Amino acid sequence: MSNEVITTSILVIASVVAVVAFISAVVPSVNELSRSYTSVANEMGTEVRTDIDIIFVSSQGNNVSIWIKNVGSSRIPLSYFGMSDIFIASSSNYWHPDFESTSNPTWNYTLENGDGNTWDSGETIKTIIELDNLPSDTYKLNFVLYNGVSGSDIFSK
Repeated sequence: MSNEVITTSILVIASVVAVVAFISAVVPSVNELSRSYTSVANEMGTEVRTDIDIIFVSSQGNNVSIWIKNVGSSRIPLSYFGMSDIFIASSSNYWHPDFESTSNPTWNYTLENGDGNTWDSGETIKTIIELDNLPSDTYKLNFVLYNGVSGSDIFSK
């Protein structure tokens, strides 16, 4: 009888130790997975709330001016514009100007109807792209924000 009690006690203790070891291994993985899903959901939420519309494109000489409106609900920090990209392409040419570069091709912006350090919903920026040479052609312009949200338009010179 005492052998059965000792055997049962050892089996119960071994089972408790095994359950604690299993929980200690699984719970951190579940927590990490939960944080990962939360991070992805937050990034997707930012992209869903961010939207832009290119409202006008004009070319003068070798420069291209673009007016872009923030039509989403996100407030975009102006400091993020350095992480944005502009692409201009035609059937025979391609440019990817650098933001505020000292040499062409380059681009910069001004906030047309707003103030502060953010590009708020409903506000418009004017972007000026300086190129060395812009031959007569039809071009596709693509403006890509830091988070991958983009707007595009076609213009001719």
